[in-house]
Amino acid sequence: MNILSDEQYRLLAFVAACNRSSYYPTSEQVMLWHQNPEPREAEYRTVEVRPFGASLVDNFNPPGFVGVSNVLGTEIFEQIMGDQARRMQGHLSGLASQTLGSIADRAFGATTRRELAKRAETVIEHLIRLSWLEVSRSGSAEGLRLTELGTALLRDHEFESVVQEDVSVVVLESQDPLAYPLLVSHLVDAGEGLLIDAYLKLDGLHMVVTTTRLTRLLVSANPRNESQLAAMQTYLDSDSLARRDIEMRASTEVHDRILLAEDGQVRTLGTSLNSVGTNTTVLTPMPAGVREFLRGNCERLWAEATLVGPQTVAEVESEDQTDDDETESDAEADTANDD
Repeated sequence: MNILSDEQYRLLAFVAACNRSSYYPTSEQVMLWHQNPEPREAEYRTVEVRPFGASLVDNFNPPGFVGVSNVLGTEIFEQIMGDQARRMQGHLSGLASQTLGSIADRAFGATTRRELAKRAETVIEHLIRLSWLEVSRSGSAEGLRLTELGTALLRDHEFESVVQEDVSVVVLESQDPLAYPLLVSHLVDAGEGLLIDAYLKLDGLHMVVTTTRLTRLLVSANPRNESQLAAMQTYLDSDSLARRDIEMRASTEVHDRILLAEDGQVRTLGTSLNSVGTNTTVLTPMPAGVREFLRGNCERLWAEATLVGPQTVAEVESEDQTDDDETESDAEADTANDD
């Protein structure tokens, strides 16, 4: 039993495609697409064409066809040509009449032709009419850009199309002595990238610092991770890391394990670095549409996160100043008590 008709399915699929990219189309936008799935075709009209012989009729009335016998006179013609000539004359007159009739129909008969009334709509014009594209003006320059609706539909199409891509998933099996080294090799290949691991621990941080070229680490700011954050902050502030270009930040919104490589690739890891080799997990490269979405979200989390370490010179000086102020305040309090 089919609950949905083809039309209902198409409309629901359109709305679902938009919703998957967090866009919610209006009923007008949905129906505009539904009623105009293809660009408009060219429109034609039929017009009557004035025959070229009409002007001749207006200004000149041509004589009718006259036979040879009419020119010479019937009696003289018969005496000269006889019966055979009369039969030939009749035959020629018949042919001439048919020919002249055909010419007359073309010259004086009414005709029609198709004339372009409205040119066909281009694909770009169609997309603008559907509000998937819009014209953007910057000063005197003019160009096209995607609308929110167009962006949502494009993103969904890319997500669907990349299902056919050859995605190489790396399986990291439990109790496999090569699982952790295999993961490390992928971290190294990521170059100066970003690693997001909510509950990364101190030993994992040390491996990243000493083995890879990753420059950014994002962890969870959850209170239960407070002791690890303190340990890793102390580690990052160590003088021995002064020449290592790396920074760690913390965010309460971090939950997943994601690797953003320097070349733009994005991979997800099923478990924290701490559990690789203990639990079976997979390292999965993300296809194009999802990749850009995840990268944008990760960059947002990074920008809004709180610095863990290493502390900047300004922050160290600020903390020293705060400690000095507290010391002076305590000293003044002690002097006041003595007095």
